[in-house]
Amino acid sequence: MGKVQLEMLQIPRMRAWISKQQIFIRSLAWLALVLGLKLVVHLLGWEMLVLSPLHATAVAGGFFILGFILSATIADYKESERLPAEFTAIVENMYEDVLLISRRYPLDIERFREGLLAALDSLRDDVVSGNRETHHHVFALGEFFAQMEKAEVPPNYIVKLKQEQAQLVRNLFRVNYIQSIRFIPSAFFLAKSVLLGTIGLLLLTALEPFSTSFVAIGLIAFVFIYILRLIEVISTPFHPKGSTQDDISLFQVERTAEHLKRRTGNAENGH
Repeated sequence: MGKVQLEMLQIPRMRAWISKQQIFIRSLAWLALVLGLKLVVHLLGWEMLVLSPLHATAVAGGFFILGFILSATIADYKESERLPAEFTAIVENMYEDVLLISRRYPLDIERFREGLLAALDSLRDDVVSGNRETHHHVFALGEFFAQMEKAEVPPNYIVKLKQEQAQLVRNLFRVNYIQSIRFIPSAFFLAKSVLLGTIGLLLLTALEPFSTSFVAIGLIAFVFIYILRLIEVISTPFHPKGSTQDDISLFQVERTAEHLKRRTGNAENGH
């Protein structure tokens, strides 16, 4: 029974590992197809080309194009890493400011806290699915600002909070844009064309001994395929939790939500 239970525990771990290693596993699958084609081409005697400087130029050019697209895509990926931190920092700052203001003016601090928590809770699903629930929760904070005006809170406090609200909206729009729009679609088409052209060139090239040719095309094809798969994954930086090991973590959103929940008691006690 103990062995069966151990095997049952290992199955979810194995599935999680496979899920996180999607790029590597799919690249290996495509590599197996390429090597199978190379073997068929060799057995049928279709290797009509001989090795020349053109091959080195083609491979180097392919790496250059893929590297250029990867570097451009990583720039958006790095920006996406910063956006959740900026979003949560603004949320915490807004809440702390309102806590201080509520000590001097009668405000429904619990309602404001619930609005911020609702925005944080919907953020993870929205960045993956493209929904706008978080936008609605952020815009709904305007009702609380109207309450602040009725309570005669100094305008400079309200203006600061509205500016931070606008910054939250800008961050959401930027995340949605990066998540939905692929960087230069024509460049991705070019990358795939270069990949197919280079692999096709190597498939039709005779290199003796055959084992050397087999290993060479395997190494080059694997790197090309892996880079292209990596570009496709990071071009949409947010994925369902645990989908890949390259998806951007939103742990700061969860920690900020926990912080707001802990601060409730402090707000009620006036500390």
